[in-house]
Amino acid sequence: MAKRPTRWRAWWEQRHPRTDTLRLTQRNVYILPTATGWCYGALLAVLLLASINYQLNLGHLLTFVLAGAGVVALQATHAVLRGLDVRLLAPLQGPAGGALPVRIRLQDPAPRRWPSPMRLGRHGLTLRWRDGAGEPVQVDVPDGQAAEVELAWSPARRGLQALPALTLESRFPLGLFRAWTVWRPATPAVVWPAPEIGAPPWPAQEGRPRPLSRAPATAAREPDEPDGVRPWRRGDSPRQVAWKSSARLLASGGGLLVRERPRPAADPRVHLRWADTPASLDPEARLSRLCAWVLMAERQRLPWRLDLPDGPPPSAPGPSTSADTPVTNPAPGRDAALHRLACWGLPAPGAAP
Repeated sequence: MAKRPTRWRAWWEQRHPRTDTLRLTQRNVYILPTATGWCYGALLAVLLLASINYQLNLGHLLTFVLAGAGVVALQATHAVLRGLDVRLLAPLQGPAGGALPVRIRLQDPAPRRWPSPMRLGRHGLTLRWRDGAGEPVQVDVPDGQAAEVELAWSPARRGLQALPALTLESRFPLGLFRAWTVWRPATPAVVWPAPEIGAPPWPAQEGRPRPLSRAPATAAREPDEPDGVRPWRRGDSPRQVAWKSSARLLASGGGLLVRERPRPAADPRVHLRWADTPASLDPEARLSRLCAWVLMAERQRLPWRLDLPDGPPPSAPGPSTSADTPVTNPAPGRDAALHRLACWGLPAPGAAP
């Protein structure tokens, strides 16, 4: 008995593979009567029996007219979904515990040359999560056009999370039948750690790299002194002497000139380090604080660098967003950092536990 759910689930997943684009056909659109439809069928049966019993010709006519309307409703309800294209729109990213917007595009193919009498339009479409989470969304798709809808999904934990199955259904036009399909999107959502609320600012950056050169301050140059050289001082190597410039200066009564290597400037980026988070916090709380710091640095348009215990840290070379950049199109540096925070310490997808 324990193997039946596994076999059923394997068959169900094989029939509904994960895909970001789905074309609805007869193979993946299902239809059954609603409660109203069953009552309608029972009413037709009663009318038919009464017409036969009392030999009512008008009763037979009414019964078959209503039955014909039911058959038309059956075909029209199925045609609302049949032939529709469903596509998942990226990107899918957001914090854990928050409402992650999932955008979906419903595309009606080009209208047919000969309109079908069973085709009454794509109205009353309802999208909802199969597990019952969130509120359903209703939409109408104009003939030959497209419509976009947005559903809210609240992931409970961070990481690469597979989206739950979606149900797309319609009961148009009479509500006697329910046509539906099941869709399992393939692209996983990148769920960041929930940013810490009221996170303190990052510590002072006294740990920034210092200039590599420890030579004393350069002496003041004369106005006609070439750039990149300085007067010779005791202890300078002969290899550092700029002989051509020194020869011209010696001819005019000056001294030797020494090439001066430019000093590397200190790293101007803000270092967001794992070591700067309190060790008393659990790893998830430390990740939440780092996530809040990354978002804080992005809002302040500061160049930053993320340092985690494993692997090369992603960094943002400078202000990566502008005032005209929408929030839904964030910087690649921010995306890489938040993706790494989302997956840090978790097994790779498909890896053995």
